[in-house]
Amino acid sequence: MKVRLLIILIFLGIIEACQSSKKVASTSVLVNVPSQVFYLEKTPCYGTCPAFKVIIFDNDSLVYEGFKYVAKEGISSKKIPQGTVNSLIEKFRTAHFFSFKNQYTAQISDFPTTYISFTDQGKTKKIMDYYQAPQSLKKLEEYISDLVKTEVETIEK
Repeated sequence: MKVRLLIILIFLGIIEACQSSKKVASTSVLVNVPSQVFYLEKTPCYGTCPAFKVIIFDNDSLVYEGFKYVAKEGISSKKIPQGTVNSLIEKFRTAHFFSFKNQYTAQISDFPTTYISFTDQGKTKKIMDYYQAPQSLKKLEEYISDLVKTEVETIEK
C-alpha cells in the first residue's frame, strides 16, 4: 500500500513538473520574440532587376533573402545600428504610410513588383507597388533598399 501511494505521489510530481516547465518554456519564448516592423520584397523581372526580401524587426535586426541579381544570394541575418528602426518608423509616419492606396498597378508587363509593409502600434499595412506609385512611397522603399545594400554588403559570405 505504501509503495502504491509512493508511486502515485511520484507520478503526480512528474506530471506537475512537466506542466510547470511547459508554462515556463512557453512564457520565455514569447517574451524573446521580436516583432516585425518592416517588410520589403522586390520581385524579378525579365531583365536584371534585383530580387530579394527583407524583414526588419523592432530589436534592430534584419533577416534578408537574396534571390537574383543581388550582392549576396541566400538567407542572412544581422543586427543593424541601434536607432535605425526608430528612424525608419519616423520617416514612415511623416510620409503618412497608412494613407497610401493598397496597390499601384497597370496593364503593363515586365516590371518588377515591390511589396512593402509597415506595422505601427499594432496596425499593419501592406502595399503592392507595380507601377506609378507616388514618389513619397518610392522614397520609403528606397530607404529600406539602401539599408539592405549597406548592411548586406557587411554580412560575411
